[in-house]
Amino acid sequence: MKQAFSSLALFIMIFATFSSCKKNDDNNDIPPQQVVTSDTSGYTGTLTVNTYYLDDNSNQVIANGTNVFLYASYNDIITDQSNESNDLAIYRLTTASDDNAAYFGYINYGNYYVWAFNTINGVDYERISIVQVRPKRDELLNITMLQK
Repeated sequence: MKQAFSSLALFIMIFATFSSCKKNDDNNDIPPQQVVTSDTSGYTGTLTVNTYYLDDNSNQVIANGTNVFLYASYNDIITDQSNESNDLAIYRLTTASDDNAAYFGYINYGNYYVWAFNTINGVDYERISIVQVRPKRDELLNITMLQK
């Protein structure tokens, strides 16, 4: 009798397990993530920005510690300058103390706006420039900032 009861209980558990599993016809399954396997190097180039400023004697001097921000449009720069709550820069770098270069690495080809600004010896300097990044090219932009 015990064995029959155990067999019946096992049969009921197996039946309940299989009958509770049904196929979802709503198709709410998450689609698999697509992995990019193609080489995109044909669409990117590198960008390096060197920063300088004009001193009181109009000499071009290396400007270490300069903030160099990269933007997609000129209007984004104007918006960031007029309102501190916005941050529309794509990248924000600061040049090192031993090198005046800001290296942005590989970025998609296109036109970008660069805003460089710094305070040197109590004087504010800045410059906005545009650069075109071309595929498979190492672009170099030299910015000479002027007093505000």
